[in-house]
Amino acid sequence: MATTPTFPNVPAISPARTLASADGVAFADLLGAPAGGSGVMIGRLRATSDDDAAVVLQFARSQGGTDRVMGEVQVPAGSGTNGTAAWTDLLASLNLGAALTLAPGETLRVRTKTAVAAARKIDITGEAAPL
Repeated sequence: MATTPTFPNVPAISPARTLASADGVAFADLLGAPAGGSGVMIGRLRATSDDDAAVVLQFARSQGGTDRVMGEVQVPAGSGTNGTAAWTDLLASLNLGAALTLAPGETLRVRTKTAVAAARKIDITGEAAPL
């Protein structure tokens, strides 16, 4: 038995995506697990918004080119950017606050249900690690 913990020699993954008006309402890749690996675990996923209205984000797992919707999260107006509303913890709604795993070859995708207002954006950031 080892006397010290052993960690893989691979760096953490920091998924990030900005959704803007020009993106429309189509799904966009947020994070993919390499097909040749063992998967990815997402431990944190947050959203901020400078939009004047709340925006609903829809998430899907893409497996073999097929998007399977897994849930939606409402991001309040000004979330994490206006000094009064905190950032939105996306995993709290998507996975009851627990880490989310992606199987090898699986991709987490996101879209807005209605387009983001002109000159506004939603930023999604996270922390993940290969398995």
